[in-house]
Amino acid sequence: MAQYEGNDTFPESAELVNDGTVRDAGSVNVPVEVALDRTTYLRNVGFRRVGWWSAEGSSSSTFSSAHPTYGPNVTDPAANWIVTVTGTRVGDVIQIDLVAAVDVGAVTTIEFKVGVTDDVGVGSEVLAPGRYEASGTTTDTTSNNPILISTYHTVAAAGTTRIRLLGRRSGSGSVIVRDRGGIRAVLLRPSGSSA
Repeated sequence: MAQYEGNDTFPESAELVNDGTVRDAGSVNVPVEVALDRTTYLRNVGFRRVGWWSAEGSSSSTFSSAHPTYGPNVTDPAANWIVTVTGTRVGDVIQIDLVAAVDVGAVTTIEFKVGVTDDVGVGSEVLAPGRYEASGTTTDTTSNNPILISTYHTVAAAGTTRIRLLGRRSGSGSVIVRDRGGIRAVLLRPSGSSA
């Protein structure tokens, strides 16, 4: 007997042993190797869920960062609208969904994005794809604008990944995200990886 780990390929066809085939290791091993190669290939395709994290809006939060700079809320920047995902590996994908409600002051526009920092304390924050924009009217505050952001992030440095809501404001009116809604992060790992 010999160990065969399988190759990460997907052979399109294989010969099968039939009644006229001489029975030896070569005639049996070739179709078995094809099956093991396909099994290895299929194992390595796609992602599996490793875990999920969530945080609810714990209190109303004020966003005051002026355009063009995205910044976190100033009410409680260390805790509000933040999810921390532990045990990340390079190549993991994090699916991020955010739902909230925002009040926007008159003649003001706010743009929201999700900021992601891999290897917190060492890595730099990047902006995940996608954004949400809300505006106040020319004469009054617009209340309860729904914020809906669904995006993803591919982990570039292993360790702990911080996910948070960022905003940038144009205009002088207030921007307050209400304490209803939250952030959910689902950690997805390539299917072929161990653990």
